[in-house]
Formats: sequence, C-alpha cells, structure tokens
Amino acid sequence: MNTSLRSPRILAVDDDELWLEQIPIILRGLADVVTISSVDEALNLLEDQCFDVVLLDLNFKYEIRSGLDIFRQILALNSGTDVVVISGETNPLRLIEVFNTGITRFIPKPADIDAIRLEVGRVLAERKTRLEALESLNQFSRQRNPLIGRSPAITRLRAQVEELLRIGFKDLMIGGDSGTGKEVLARFLATQISPGSRFIPLHCGAISEGLAESELFGHMKGSFTGADKDRVGIFESAAGGFVFLDEIGEMPMPQQAKLLRVIQERKVQRVGSFEERPATFRTISATHVNLDEAVQAKRFREDLYFRLSKEKLHIPAVRERKEDIPALIGSFELKNMKSEAVEFSPQAMDLLVNYDWPGNIRQLSAITEGIAARLESKVVRERDVYSILPEVLRQSVPGVARGALLSYSNAVIASQRKKFEKALIDAKGNRVEAMKILGMSKSAYYRQAKELGLTRFKIPRLTK
Repeated sequence: MNTSLRSPRILAVDDDELWLEQIPIILRGLADVVTISSVDEALNLLEDQCFDVVLLDLNFKYEIRSGLDIFRQILALNSGTDVVVISGETNPLRLIEVFNTGITRFIPKPADIDAIRLEVGRVLAERKTRLEALESLNQFSRQRNPLIGRSPAITRLRAQVEELLRIGFKDLMIGGDSGTGKEVLARFLATQISPGSRFIPLHCGAISEGLAESELFGHMKGSFTGADKDRVGIFESAAGGFVFLDEIGEMPMPQQAKLLRVIQERKVQRVGSFEERPATFRTISATHVNLDEAVQAKRFREDLYFRLSKEKLHIPAVRERKEDIPALIGSFELKNMKSEAVEFSPQAMDLLVNYDWPGNIRQLSAITEGIAARLESKVVRERDVYSILPEVLRQSVPGVARGALLSYSNAVIASQRKKFEKALIDAKGNRVEAMKILGMSKSAYYRQAKELGLTRFKIPRLTK
C-alpha cells in the first residue's frame, strides 16, 4: 500500500475527555486524529481499522483492562503500528512492567504540548523512512535479485532484511554459495540504509600480500619503494559509507589480524605512520565458505568472525528453493532474437525447475538469457533447453547414456546448421539477406554462426 498518498492516521486513547479534545488541536497539520475514551472501543477499532500511531494512556479508572492490553493487542495484530505512551504513571514497579512489554516511547503527564508534537513528528518521520525502504525492497524483489520468491527460505530471509532495514547495522555477514546474489543484496541494503553513501567493494582473496596493508589502511609518501604520494586506504575512503569485504573467508591469516584491530577500534594506521586516524564505516562481509568450520580448522580468526558477524544473513542456494525458479526466470525480462518477450512451455519450465543449478542465480540468468537469445519463436520448448544445457537431460532422465545424450545434442546442432546453410544458399551468399530470412539481428546472427562454425561458409558450386 502506498501510504504517501494519504495523511497519517493517529488513534488517541485516554479516559480524560478534556485531554482528548486537545489532541487533534495539538497535532493539527501532522495527521488525522481519531479519539477513543474506552479500552474496549479501542480494541474493537484496532481490529477493523489501520492506524500509523497510537497515543496511549495506561490507566483507565472505571475499566478492568488497561493501556497495556491495547499495546499487547497491537503487537498481536502485527500491523506495524507505532505506539507512544502518554501517562501520569509514577509507580516504579508498574513502569518496569511497562518498559518490559516493549514500550520505548513514553511521555509523562502533565505533558508538554511541544514535546508531544515533536515526538509524534519524529515517529511519523521514522515511519515514513521505514515504509519507503520496505517499498523499495518490494520494488527490488520485482527485479533480478536473490529475494524473489515465496519459498519458506526466502520468506524468512525477507523478514530478516526488513528487520535490518528497520534497525540498521554496523557489521553484517552475508553467507551463501557462489552466484546466489550476495553483492546484489549488499548493495541494496547499503542504498536503503544510507542513500548516497559510498560502497567500496574489496575481494579479500585477490589482494597481493605485499600491498594488502596499503590497500586496506593507506600509506605515507616514501614509506616504501613506489610510494610517491600519500594514499588513503579503503576504510578512510568509506567516509561513513560501506566497505564490502567480498569472500572474507579467503583472506590470509596475517591480514585478518590487522583487519581485526581496525574493526574493533574504528581507527587506521597508515603504512609509514605512527598516527592512528579515526575511520567511520560499516562493513558488509560476504563468503561462500562455512566460517564456523574455518574457525574450528584454525583458518579463520574466531575473534574477527564474531566482530564481522554481529548481524548475519544467509542466502539459500537455488537447489534449496526450486519453487522460486519460475518467479526468478520471470524477473529476467528475457527477449528472443527479434527482441520479443518469451515464455516457457510447462515441459521446458519443468526441466529448469528440476535442475540443481550449481551456479545458482548467476547461472540461471546466463543460461535462460542464452536460450532466449537463440530463439526465433516466443515460446521456449524442451529442445531449446537441451540444446544449450544438455546436462538437464542427464539429470531429468536417470540413467540416460552419455552417448545418447551427445547424439541428441549433436542432432539439434546439425538441424540448426542445416537451417543456416539453407538461408545462406537462398540468399546467394548475401549474409544481410540471410539475416532477414532467419529473422535475426546482426549480432545474434554472427554469434550463432560462430557457434555453428559457419562464419566462413561458402555456397558449394554446382558441377556440370
């Protein structure tokens, strides 16, 4: 629901009728206000209607139930409504009970008008930011990304992502097999949590040991051969943004020790300098390695692992969420050689759903795009899948002989070669005309001709 198209709605619940009359005046211009003086009426109203914020008193003189019952009902409804308690409660034990239920916004009575307006304005602003981030998450989920689908694994992951968008994070670890979309998710989180901030990716297994400290922490001019000027490392460069430590599990142990200090202290010491400089950054680490096992095997520092994984997400492999494959493919916006949208026959889709996809979303995207790009019609059939991914035949038909599989694949290739050759013959060797006969673009024609070994095809001369 797009909440930006309507005014926020606030429900004020209090047994003081005079106080309730003042609330709409105090909040004029901020929201539409509904006032209720009874706990039972408030509970019924919350069942039927949605409110952005509830202003809640705790004690009601002539009722058995209290404001805490309303708060618990709001939690049970899971409606996302924010609650601000405005109460004259002073009993310490009662206040402990209140805060233990999860209430975090409390304004004591007699309440200052400016304090109420300020607090409600702050709650509405935070709510707007949170809802915009969740709407962006929904938009993101309609694009090519790892969060598409309704499988239990992805539903859990989406809930975790929504929570991270709500609370933020300082250090996050994203786990998952190669190709599952760890960097895509990392970039999305960074964009939503701090729009406009820098996002600096670093592949931890690709840094040469000799230049690692300079890359990470920077160096001073003259500190080593070739250091002809001062250099700022990636943690200083982040300037309040995000450092993406890709494949952190591949970082050598000596570098892990130096990284640990920076993560702990949020300070860096450039090579060639004794001065420690403050660095403001957040980290998102990604790994396909099981770091719990790496820690046990002494390949990864336990203290660094705990520092980097204060918050954790895990993206499931495609084989663990096969029911999401149709939705993932649907998000790729696949086009055939005529730039027309394509769809998959039920039999072709079954082949793709039953395949294990060891390369995960990256492989699924590349293969389906390849199938579509070679397609003349708008519908992908089983033979189209076999021609570019013959492994699906071996997996979908247990015990099929390798020779039969190769024979089938070769037959498909031979058929395509014959079609190309006929078009070239009919066009009398004119490749532009052959492209028209085949209905292919120039790039699609030459790509497929190369694959078929027909880039230098010559029309055979007729012998007398």
